[in-house]
Amino acid sequence: MSANELTIKMVFLALLFEDHFFIVDSEPTLDRTYGDLLLLLRPDMRQYKLLDILIEFKYIKLNALGKNGLELRQMSTDEIKMLPAVQTKLTEAHTQLQTYRATLTQQYGAVLRLHTYAVVALGFERLVWAEVAA
Repeated sequence: MSANELTIKMVFLALLFEDHFFIVDSEPTLDRTYGDLLLLLRPDMRQYKLLDILIEFKYIKLNALGKNGLELRQMSTDEIKMLPAVQTKLTEAHTQLQTYRATLTQQYGAVLRLHTYAVVALGFERLVWAEVAA
């Protein structure tokens, strides 16, 4: 069994497949780089107070954490976010999302109501996430 960031993204895509409010774009080109998952509110749905969402996924194998699934399930979200490997991945995602935000803002202008999120999967045991503010 091999899992990675793409595996987690595919789970999210499967859950979002039937969405009528958003254009779901996997790996959008953002100034010669690629974001992971963009949910761009459709032009005919901008009348609603929904948000545009960009998610950057990161994946950490359990053996890289030095923890097993049981240990991770027993930890609080705050404790997990303090693990060095998780902090590294959250920082990487934060940096990428700031760059992507600038590109999307330039591309779509004031109409964009973008919220960005870093999602870190710890194997298939836990997900942690953080909103990355502008």
